[in-house]
Amino acid sequence: MTSTKRENLPDRLKKICYRAHHRGTQEMDIILGGYVDDVVSSLNDGELDDLETLMSETDADLYNWIIGKTPLDDAPFPDLLRAITKHQQERVDNT
Repeated sequence: MTSTKRENLPDRLKKICYRAHHRGTQEMDIILGGYVDDVVSSLNDGELDDLETLMSETDADLYNWIIGKTPLDDAPFPDLLRAITKHQQERVDNT
């Protein structure tokens, strides 16, 4: 999903945050919602596009990539998935 010129940045960020926190599984709400809360305001348009596209993947696929059950070899946006994984691991380590 690519932003349109008519959509302003604050509205786009609100939509991304909402989608990240209302995934369908509690695990992905926590993982993706926490990541988005911490980084979304620092992402550029291209990174926001990538994040929105990645969020179109199923919760099962995202979760399996993030926990390492499924290799990132064929995953979309492997660098973004690594960043999400690292962010979640740091959150767990700081608990």
